[in-house]
Order: sequence, then C-alpha cells, then structure tokens
Amino acid sequence: MKDLAKILTYFIAVIVLGALIAPPLYWGGHAVAARGVLSFLGETEFQKYFNRAVLIAALALLWPAIRSLKIRGVRELGLEPDPRWVRHFLIGFLIAAVAVGVMAAGYIQFEVYHWKKPALPWGSLPKIAFGALVVAALEEALFRGAIFGLFRRTLRPYPALFLVTALFAILHFLKPDEDLQMGEIGWLSGFEILPHTFHQFAEPAALLAGFSTLFVLGWLLGYATLRTRALWMSIGLHAGVVFVKMGFSKFTKRDLEALPWIGRELQIGLVPVAVLCLAGVVLWLGLRETQSASKRAGQTDSGE
Repeated sequence: MKDLAKILTYFIAVIVLGALIAPPLYWGGHAVAARGVLSFLGETEFQKYFNRAVLIAALALLWPAIRSLKIRGVRELGLEPDPRWVRHFLIGFLIAAVAVGVMAAGYIQFEVYHWKKPALPWGSLPKIAFGALVVAALEEALFRGAIFGLFRRTLRPYPALFLVTALFAILHFLKPDEDLQMGEIGWLSGFEILPHTFHQFAEPAALLAGFSTLFVLGWLLGYATLRTRALWMSIGLHAGVVFVKMGFSKFTKRDLEALPWIGRELQIGLVPVAVLCLAGVVLWLGLRETQSASKRAGQTDSGE
C-alpha cells in the first residue's frame, strides 16, 4: 500500500509540474520560432505544449519516484537483458505497421480518406520514422518499463497489466480539446486547461471508439513486455503504430467520420480495435511458436 501511495503521489506531481511548465514551454517555443528557427513551433497550439509538458514532467520525476521506492535495477521491475532485441523489435514493428497499414489502405480504397497531393512527400518518412521511434521508446520506458514494473512489485502480473493499461488509455484519452480557444497565456494557463481535458467523456461514441482502441493497444504492449521480459518488442509495436499513423495523417485527409466505427483520427474507432485484436492474435501465435522452439532447442542441448 505504501508503494501504491507513492505511485499515486507521483502521478499527482506529474500533473502539477506539467501544468506549471507548460506556459514557459509555450513561450520558449514561440520565441525560438520568432527567430526563424523551427517555425512550426510558433503555429503550435497551447494544448499540444501542455501535452508535451506533462510527458516531460513524467520523465523528470520518474527517477526520484524510482529512488523513493528503493529500486536498484531493472530486474526489480521484472525486466531482463534481451539477447534477441533486434529480432523482437523488428517483429513488433512489422506486425503493427502491416496491420495498421492494411487498414489505412482499406480506408483509402473505400474513400474514407483521400491523398492530399498527387505527389506524396516521401522525403518526410525518415523524420516521421525517427519521431515514431522516439515517442515509442519514451512511452514504453515510462509505461511498460517503470510504471508497469512498479505495479508488479505490489500486484500479480495480469491485475498489474490491467491497471497500467487502463492508466495508459485514460492518460492518452485525457487531452485538451483542440478547438478550445485560449486567451493570453499566463502562468496559470496550464491549470485552467485541466478541466477541458475531460471533454471527450461527454461524447459516449467518442469514449467508446477512442478508449477501446487505446486499451487494446496498451494491453498488447504490456503483454509483449510480460512474455519477453523486455521492452524491445513493445517499442517495435508502438513505433509501428505511430509511424503509420503519423505518415497517414501527413499524406491524407479524412472525408468520412462514422463513430463509433471510424473516428477523427486513424487510430480511433471500433475498426482499429478489430485490427489491433487481429494483430494481437498474430503476436500471441508468434510468441508461442518462438517459445516452443526455444524449449525444443533447450531439450536437444540437454539430450546431447
């Protein structure tokens, strides 16, 4: 119970610190853009700065939280070195990218989306891939590494997986309304925006479509971490989803929204839920076959 209380304190501190640093982050981004560097920062809304501020706060406070729980190494978080890390990363990436990519192609075919331009900006793919990898590595280290490991110190694996997955879905679902009109940004603007992070809960169809997808994705990522005792496969899965999502949003424009089946973004809706469930079946079969092969190899070595 003491560990759980410390974890709860960590999350409260993350929200408070995120709300405090969001305005300086916003001012800094606009100051950089005013000098002609990274001009897109000047066009970015405060809501997105708030989201990034919360992530920065979560990473900044993670080490003090781990120290307070007296964790001396990754093995105490249920993780082990992965000698097959490249293989696991690539398998995860391919499963996710192919599954979501096929769904995206279907959306184009059935005119749910259309290409923005006849000539697609393929040169932006390396930047998108790098961004997807960074996001996946940071979030997996935070959720499936640290937070999942902390919960597993107190709870059995699958109850811990359920709670972390629900937390992952809730925190990603809680985001400020992009259409919210902010006035002049002041030191308390981060706290003023907090009530608006719950706006999607007032839309039952959006709640079903968005939360369900995030929960299924979070469960797959946590399951991969449990089975491999490492983060590489979950990073690959996460990066594959983000890569296709970011690339698709860069290249296409939505024509149709039909909640709860198809949402405002590629990953929102019950159609993506079904696709991720199929990807989960492929993941389960692949991990089962890999572990069976390892056991057979071990028995052969023992026989020799």
